[in-house]
Amino acid sequence: MGPRRLLSLLCLAVCVTALVGCGGDTFALDPVASAASKTAATESSRVAFSMTVTSSTVGTVTMSGRGIFDGRSKTGWMNATVNVPPQARAQLGANPKMEMIFDGSDGIVMYMRSSMLPGVPANSWVKMDLEKLAKEQGVDLGSLMNANQADPNQTIKMCLASSGARVSGSEYVRGVQTTRYAFRVDLDRLAKENKDLREALDKMIQVSGVDAFPAEAWIDKQGRIRRLKIGMTMHTSQANGTITMVEEFYDFGVRATIFPPPDDQVVDLSDLIGG
Repeated sequence: MGPRRLLSLLCLAVCVTALVGCGGDTFALDPVASAASKTAATESSRVAFSMTVTSSTVGTVTMSGRGIFDGRSKTGWMNATVNVPPQARAQLGANPKMEMIFDGSDGIVMYMRSSMLPGVPANSWVKMDLEKLAKEQGVDLGSLMNANQADPNQTIKMCLASSGARVSGSEYVRGVQTTRYAFRVDLDRLAKENKDLREALDKMIQVSGVDAFPAEAWIDKQGRIRRLKIGMTMHTSQANGTITMVEEFYDFGVRATIFPPPDDQVVDLSDLIGG
């Protein structure tokens, strides 16, 4: 798995999940959309997650980890362990680690260090300008995220495009009682009802091949999302695949101090892949 293929996978995942809404009346009536708006307004939280990505070209990659996000400074930190397909283990290792820092204070920048990035000095961070990379794929990620003053935890905002939400049960999440809702994330509907975002969303749907997908949300008594599960099938010009992701949110309001890595420990992605 070379740096270009890994980057394509990461960038596609970011572009597909970096969704926002404008909070119009139609979505405000939806209980999941309302919970998404309230949760996104919290200043900070911790998150635990797991993700499975199956691609026709790469195989199956699983990832699990934890992180913390600060909406005030628009920064975040995440640490994850990755399980790669057998054919890639000789090059990447059996369970490579990945650490990421998100900085949305000026643009949309991600720093990552991992043994999965060949040619990168040990303990060095690779800087990725996600807004620039997305534009190269025809997606104006900056206008999408800035339209709602987005923090790094963008998956919550997918729920603003909730459609057909219905109660499907109740259970405890990390000791907190919640109501579980099943719904669909309807990107096409969101694009049609929000003129300011229509062009960017239409382009993103075209690039990803995804206009709607099923999801579940576990909402507590304070109206906040405690667990979110999404599953989507992608059809792109490069590959077909599926993404399944589960996130749990807790410790709302936790103090978070996150800084980008020192300049002398950073190498720009464009220097690695030649522009």
